[in-house]
Amino acid sequence: MIAIPSTVVQYINDHIPNPSALIGCHAASGQIPYSCCEFDIAVFCEDRKAYVDRVITLNNATIEIIYFPMRIDERHSIYLKDMEILKDNDSFFLSSLMAKLKEKRTDRLLRMYGKRQIVESFFLYESITKNISYRPLLSSFWLKISAYYLIKGILAMHGIISSPAHELEQVRALHVKSAEIASGINTALDCIGVERAGSSAISRSLKIFSVLEKSTMSSLLWRAKAQWMLKRGRMADSYYYIGKMAAEHMLLKDEGFIVKFLKPIGILLDLSIDAQSIHTLHSLLIKASKDTLKSSV
Repeated sequence: MIAIPSTVVQYINDHIPNPSALIGCHAASGQIPYSCCEFDIAVFCEDRKAYVDRVITLNNATIEIIYFPMRIDERHSIYLKDMEILKDNDSFFLSSLMAKLKEKRTDRLLRMYGKRQIVESFFLYESITKNISYRPLLSSFWLKISAYYLIKGILAMHGIISSPAHELEQVRALHVKSAEIASGINTALDCIGVERAGSSAISRSLKIFSVLEKSTMSSLLWRAKAQWMLKRGRMADSYYYIGKMAAEHMLLKDEGFIVKFLKPIGILLDLSIDAQSIHTLHSLLIKASKDTLKSSV
């Protein structure tokens, strides 16, 4: 964890009346944030306030204000385990929450969460198989999302909270003892298409996203991160990150939107239209997911 800029602390004190804590890569132990990474601020409210779910740029830092409910469930606990308290209330809500989190076995919760992510990838089986023959681009879309689920699940099962901008780096640093899990990671990366990473594919993706979506602070932020990686020659990381963020963004859309704009989405996510390749990779991904779950028992 690095020092929090005084401007961030001052902003929280002046504009956020609720309990607040630093989370994300700036708070995570053993994680070195990039200079382009924002400061993620968890703000705890009974309901969503006007000042949450926003990205704000200060003089020397960018902060993302993220809503968290006052009633914390197990999923929230995973993301809060490394939090640093910035502001508490008179009832010491966050201090009490930190004590409770220490009592909980967050590693066990992470493993359970990881398994659920892998199971989630199985739920996309029908969407992938039914579209291979007559709409391979849509099948490729769901295959790529399924692969991201598997990677996120494997990291969680190893006690690591995935951080989108750092996720490929987290995979590289993972010490995997199981040959099945190592094979699963390679299969997922093949499905994502990391070997195709290049400046042309990345530039096309960024250009298409600008056409599909209006500019928001959030979209500008992740595009700036992708470009930051690209300028430093980290093409695979940039490619992986763009695919991850674009896929998550498209999952917020209804299926009608995805089908209507399937061709530009195909460019955005650098999707394959080779039905045979999609079928082969999907079969390998299913096997990898099953083997990963078995090896974790």
